[in-house]
Amino acid sequence: MNIEVAKILFLIFFFLMGAVLGSFACCQAWRIHLKESGKKKINGKTVGNRSVCLSCGHQLSATENIPILSWIFLRGKCKKCGKKIGLAEILSELSLGAVFLILGFFIWPDIISIYSFNWGIVLYFVNLTLLVVGFVLMWILMIYDAKWGKLPTFLLVTVTIVAALFFFTKLLSIVISGTFSTDAWPLVLSLIGSVAILAGIYYLLYKLSREKLVGGGDWILALAIAIMLGSWWLALIALFLSNFLASIYGIAQKIKTKSSLIYFGPFLVIAFVIVFFCQSWLLRLCF
Repeated sequence: MNIEVAKILFLIFFFLMGAVLGSFACCQAWRIHLKESGKKKINGKTVGNRSVCLSCGHQLSATENIPILSWIFLRGKCKKCGKKIGLAEILSELSLGAVFLILGFFIWPDIISIYSFNWGIVLYFVNLTLLVVGFVLMWILMIYDAKWGKLPTFLLVTVTIVAALFFFTKLLSIVISGTFSTDAWPLVLSLIGSVAILAGIYYLLYKLSREKLVGGGDWILALAIAIMLGSWWLALIALFLSNFLASIYGIAQKIKTKSSLIYFGPFLVIAFVIVFFCQSWLLRLCF
């Protein structure tokens, strides 16, 4: 197969995988919300593990559950009751699909350079898997916070554990490469700086403002992001960017609705994605 054709197919696969996981993230956000609110039925129908219309409880068929395409063909409405599905679902599918497409561009050179498996390659794929899981968990948190202004604790703990494992596999890769004595300590020190800048500042704002400026879950999400970035410089940029995006949104919301309430989780996640994919360029600016 021609290498360019293989690359296109690889990128299409990653976009579709991201779209499917974006749909999954949106569904999980709703399921968690329904569970936490104690709502077990919609329009008299019990909510199970299958996707349903949130207006009438109609259980979606396979053809109604295809990411992006189903929303377009159904014109954003339930096939049975005709009520609008909403934009959150398709936006989640498109946005996470785009994130995975970009991820595919980044890892394609590594994939085609693999000729034989060794422990370094195994750790690479473990690290990549943890990154994918981290993205999906953050997407669920972003949707949940945007819709209901909360960050479920068990999801925050889970994404923080995933972030810690992500960083740990990076350390193991250094051990295997034989450069532990020269590369490991700078990485650890940079991680400490990253946590202190991003999670530390949000924790202080959370405590000092008594949750008026920063919610209790925001600093834990910031902790997970700080660990995954693993660099004080990237954490500093993420801190600035998330606040900048939140400020722009806050001004627009103030003009439109006169409300100054901002749920900060989505802006942390968006800033993380931007900084993560731009990290090589950003690190060159600093070092």
